[in-house]
Amino acid sequence: MNFFDIFPTFSESPYSYTLVPVVMICSIIGFYYKPFFHALILHPYEIANGKRIHTLLTSALIHRGWLHLLFNCIVIFSLVYDMTSILKQEFGQTVSYLVTPILMLTLIMLPNLCQTYLHGKNFIFTSIGASGLSLGLYGFSALFFPLQKINHLFFPWIHNSAQYWIYILLLLILSSFIKNTKINRSLHLIAFILGSILALLISPYTVEFREAFN
Repeated sequence: MNFFDIFPTFSESPYSYTLVPVVMICSIIGFYYKPFFHALILHPYEIANGKRIHTLLTSALIHRGWLHLLFNCIVIFSLVYDMTSILKQEFGQTVSYLVTPILMLTLIMLPNLCQTYLHGKNFIFTSIGASGLSLGLYGFSALFFPLQKINHLFFPWIHNSAQYWIYILLLLILSSFIKNTKINRSLHLIAFILGSILALLISPYTVEFREAFN
């Protein structure tokens, strides 16, 4: 058994193999060199005043700790591959290679724009990490094929992807009410919903969503 019997090749998922190393390198530099870390951090107050616009994108490249970093890298690697494969299956390789990076940038920057709108008057609020992209990819993958069969180990009443999507959505809504300054749960919910909206706009199977609950 070789590496590519388990993991995709570079040609199958070029953006996974490109983005994840960049995120890991930037995050590790940020762990030990604080000027670099602070140059990339998202500060909605400054963005609302027309400054540091680049951080809408660059804040996804740095993380607060190893667990935060490794979790996001694993999710991004697998779900970017999933997104690329879905688009290739439905629309062809050229469309897949062109649209995947556009969707990735959208799922990084739109949640950060929402944070800017919500926290633009809060001088002390900052945000970092690729969790917005991770949860956006999760929402996209979960809803693109609403009728895809799922046999959930712990919840036997979940039978398809749309039902699983509802389950995750409810968990994120409930968790958003838990006060914890270390985890930006509102960002997770916003990103998940935005990723889901993109799936509904792109997927030719959107009409099947209602059938998933019959």
